Amino acid sequence: MAHEVLGTVPGEVLSAFGLEDAHLEPVRSGLYNRHWLAAAGGATTVLRCYHAARTSAAVAWEQSLVEHAATRNWPVASPLRSAAGATLVEADGARWAAMPFREGQPGSPEHPGHYHILGRLLARLHQDLASFEPEGQRPGAGKSWELDAWVAPAEAGTFNELLSRFAQEYPDLASVIRRQRYRNLRDLSRLHYPDLPDRPVHGDFQRDNLLWEDGNLTGLLDFDLCRRDALVCDLAPLLVPHLPLDLRLAAALIEGYQAVRPLSDLEWAVLPSLVRSSLLLWVSHLLVGWRLNGLPPDGIARTMTLRFPAFESAEPAFRALAEGLRV
Repeated sequence: MAHEVLGTVPGEVLSAFGLEDAHLEPVRSGLYNRHWLAAAGGATTVLRCYHAARTSAAVAWEQSLVEHAATRNWPVASPLRSAAGATLVEADGARWAAMPFREGQPGSPEHPGHYHILGRLLARLHQDLASFEPEGQRPGAGKSWELDAWVAPAEAGTFNELLSRFAQEYPDLASVIRRQRYRNLRDLSRLHYPDLPDRPVHGDFQRDNLLWEDGNLTGLLDFDLCRRDALVCDLAPLLVPHLPLDLRLAAALIEGYQAVRPLSDLEWAVLPSLVRSSLLLWVSHLLVGWRLNGLPPDGIARTMTLRFPAFESAEPAFRALAEGLRV
């Protein structure tokens, strides 16, 4: 979902965070926000310019969750405060935040031991975030199946309205998306997904957002998609990082998670449908990129015509695996 970084950092933002003399380097950024590295005095700071759809309330919710994780000793990039004591600075109609740069390298070695660690880490994170106090959904966010909230940055109406615009150029692909979307809504309702309790989730717990040094976790990054949702919504996408995860790795991942927080019968039942929901959520982000930045539909096509069928072929084996792992 990367796009070219445009513009620069306003002087008032640099001044607010004491970075007037910093050397600035733009970072290849994601769909919604833009980032710069600011090096000064032997330290590196990350400056983030939030997309206009991220309101002050949404950013405050995210920053509070990150700070909560820091109090539980997670290696997160806690927001820095400006000279005026604020964690959010407004300039030129945009919202800016600063955070320390975390050292480490992303990656997930393809062996069961590492995936067992990933599962344990995710379950521990869920336990540690459970005491996060704010009630209600994060402003501007939604649950995995509430795609209207996730396409709001495109300023094109609901998910169905955005999909209708997409269908004007790519009717066959839009038809596949629509069929999978309606099927997923039916399945999640039938399996009682709304009955699962909503808890704080990271929203993007994947290899690019986990930094390591000498086998130790040194950074847990990018809470931009955090929200309140069923906890298993953080686990489901890990089973299809690109194509379905090798069964040995999937078993290690789930065993690691279960060792800390066993899944309920309802979570087991809904997990395959939430894998599909995670793919549709990814498509919603790609549709926003298509609408805002003119991204080609390649990623959408891969998800719908390759990743969906691959998971459906692998699903019986995943279900058999799940039966063997239930505690």
